[in-house]
Amino acid sequence: MIEMSLVLLFLLFLALLFILISLFFYLIVKKYQNNQLRQRINAMKDEYRLAVFHYLQNGESEFLGQDLGEEKVKALIGLLSDYSHVLTGPEVEEKIHLFAKEHLSDFIKKELTKKRWSLRMNALFAIEDFYMEHLVPILHKLYGKRGTTLSEKAQILKLLAAFNDSKIVDYIKGIDQELSEFSLVSILSSMNDDKLDELFSCLDELPKRTQYILVEMIGKKQLTEHHSLLQKLVLQDETELRIRALKAYVNSGIPIDAAAIDGFFEEDNWQLRMMAARVAGMQRLDLYKDRLLTLLSDREYVVRAEAAKAILRFKEGEAILKKVTEESKDIFAKDMAVEWLEKGRGGYTY
Repeated sequence: MIEMSLVLLFLLFLALLFILISLFFYLIVKKYQNNQLRQRINAMKDEYRLAVFHYLQNGESEFLGQDLGEEKVKALIGLLSDYSHVLTGPEVEEKIHLFAKEHLSDFIKKELTKKRWSLRMNALFAIEDFYMEHLVPILHKLYGKRGTTLSEKAQILKLLAAFNDSKIVDYIKGIDQELSEFSLVSILSSMNDDKLDELFSCLDELPKRTQYILVEMIGKKQLTEHHSLLQKLVLQDETELRIRALKAYVNSGIPIDAAAIDGFFEEDNWQLRMMAARVAGMQRLDLYKDRLLTLLSDREYVVRAEAAKAILRFKEGEAILKKVTEESKDIFAKDMAVEWLEKGRGGYTY
């Protein structure tokens, strides 16, 4: 009985060994084939590089010939992608778009149906690189497909935003909350001003995270036409929206109603105190010099630092901090004044 068990175990071992060896050789052969394919594609890229460049310059496309096999298509996609990142201008973009539309569309469509995620993503990146707006209907279908991954959805939304698609605002309203903030910023940054205006007009209907990013974009993209929205948000009860609105004021340079931040210097939330100090400094609001001096004794280091930095922005800021080092009895205020006076003398940009 024991001998029979040993024989069975040995046979099982041999079977597993055979499977492992077969798998090992399969992977070696597969890697060799992939390397050979990559070498052939790279050789084709070298062969057609100059011809594609001439096409983008003067429209000559005789190099295409009749044979557009899969390897040649992949080589051309690689070349067009390379050139799309280094050559700019409406004429070049139009040539890339027309070439891709005529010769690469079928291949891209087929890649979008592949099981491998990487192939589908590469196809989506190609649509972006080659301005293939004519594939928008397929993008809508893919976005609504059950098996579409989060990263694919993010890239599709970015494409629809860049193509100024009519459905993008509705998609943003119902956007998947698992989408990363980086992806969401990328999508919103791809939208034109008209579509952003649509989003701002229905801000309350959007998920909170989307609202926060949109408000910050007012500052980052200098959307000064939305100053009235910022004024309203600063006075709202929600802390995070007030913080983002203050950041937008700082980044955009839009003048703020000084009275609007009066109560922020005593807020329990340290971020609001910090942002109030930053706004007062950036816009040199003389009304709040004394409040900034008070914040030099704040319990939070970042608030004290922001107050000192803000004071230095005033014409007589250095003299004010110097007076703090000489007369203040608060060790935190003294240390912070000394620190920022040294930074000021060292050419620190504030």
